[in-house]
Amino acid sequence: MRRRLFVFVMLLVAPALTFSQSPKTTTHSTITGCLTSTGQPNEYQLVDEKGITNLVYSATVHLDSYVGKSVTLTGDRGATASTDNGMTGRPTPHFKVVKVQPASGDCKK
Repeated sequence: MRRRLFVFVMLLVAPALTFSQSPKTTTHSTITGCLTSTGQPNEYQLVDEKGITNLVYSATVHLDSYVGKSVTLTGDRGATASTDNGMTGRPTPHFKVVKVQPASGDCKK
């Protein structure tokens, strides 16, 4: 009887362990626009194609060399927007960058 119970439990547990080990896929969003500095260390802004100003930051990608250039940023929008309303009256979304690529287009100076 104990052996049957053990086999039964193993048949239940093994698939659960297998499915819990499956790799998680993450989907990132992209935004394109001109990257500017906010004047604060490691903090940048990018106005995307929709005219939304994004507060851009990264712990792994060095963005300094892209300031003033048109770029496409890949990363994650923050779950909570900044309380800094700026001039628009709307919260400024945060965007955590994991990848940067040059984009076509000119930045206005």
